[in-house]
Amino acid sequence: MIPVKEQDAILPCIAAAVPFPPVSWWQAAIKAKTIWLDPFEHFQKMSYRNRYYLAGKEGKALLSLPLQKGRNQQLAMGEMQLSYAENWQKNHWRTLQTQLGNSPFFEYIDYQLFPFFEEKEPGLYNWNKASIEWANQFLGHPVEIRETDRYIQNTGNNIVDLRDLIHPKSTPTPQKEYHQVFKSDAGFLPDCSILDLICCEGKNALNIILDSGN
Repeated sequence: MIPVKEQDAILPCIAAAVPFPPVSWWQAAIKAKTIWLDPFEHFQKMSYRNRYYLAGKEGKALLSLPLQKGRNQQLAMGEMQLSYAENWQKNHWRTLQTQLGNSPFFEYIDYQLFPFFEEKEPGLYNWNKASIEWANQFLGHPVEIRETDRYIQNTGNNIVDLRDLIHPKSTPTPQKEYHQVFKSDAGFLPDCSILDLICCEGKNALNIILDSGN
């Protein structure tokens, strides 16, 4: 069970560990202050659990983390394995350079991001969690990140459950606009990856998140 203490958030917030989460994920996480990642939930296809989006010239650019096939699809997130049969890391890095290479801050943080696309972490959950921890550190640690020690069923009582609420097909919460690289071509594209926001706004990314919805 989640060992919630008196000093923890009144309503514990449980979330899926997703790669470089979208802005809506961070809005909810920062509001909760403490967020519990769930490595025991089952992987869900077509969700953010192995994908993230960047703002591109022709709309949102999808980057997907390929998974090993077969029974893995039915495993818990903590047991899902990434596939390196194809060099997706190289493709992702090239996409980042194409979509964000001209952003104001990419050249100052690219060395921090490169290990994600060079080292071969086998576990999807661990890769996702590392990306969340990196972004949280860059933002100044506005969120305390913890883990559940078993699957917590959503009973609707005293739990804020983001595992299904934050989804690519869901309407995102209102978000403050910022200057995206291809904004003049595609317009502002809301709820992209935190990578997009950080590369475009740097340390001001936290203020953008806090001001969103106000």
